[in-house]
Amino acid sequence: MAKQDDMTADDGAPPGAADTLFLSLHPNQSLSRSGFLVLMSLITGISFVTGLLFWSLGAWPIFGFFGLDVVLIYLAFRYNFRAARLFETIRIGDDRITITRIAPDGREKAVAFDAYWARALIEKGRLQLVNRGLAYEIGAFLGEEEKLEVRDLITRTLRAYRAGDLGQSASPSTSIMS
Repeated sequence: MAKQDDMTADDGAPPGAADTLFLSLHPNQSLSRSGFLVLMSLITGISFVTGLLFWSLGAWPIFGFFGLDVVLIYLAFRYNFRAARLFETIRIGDDRITITRIAPDGREKAVAFDAYWARALIEKGRLQLVNRGLAYEIGAFLGEEEKLEVRDLITRTLRAYRAGDLGQSASPSTSIMS
């Protein structure tokens, strides 16, 4: 899911970043916390009743397997919720395009490119920002339509930047040697 906000220098951006683009990319999560509780309650209830049925028929070991199933389903959902905390931010401004990936455990990894030379491409289903031969994948968790939308938005923003319509500094670093 892509969220777009416009930031200006008074939003904490570096001086000289008058007009910037800020994107926040988050994985899609269709099950809410309350939906998770309802689903787990149903699974637990069905497993318990079915387990009691088997127990009453003399197949008491089956009851434990139903409990194990509930625990494994719970752990799978918890792992999925944890993985969904991953997100990426993309900021274009002040002659840079900065990609920050925040892992589920809070660790951040930031990569910055010269905005003038950056290109957004989709190759083999992967959305990448390419700059002078270096490629960095973004939005791996996005669907195909979302990747196209993000690519188009970044491409339009970079095109506006190169045309001088977007927060370019007085002396942008456009030299191949920089």
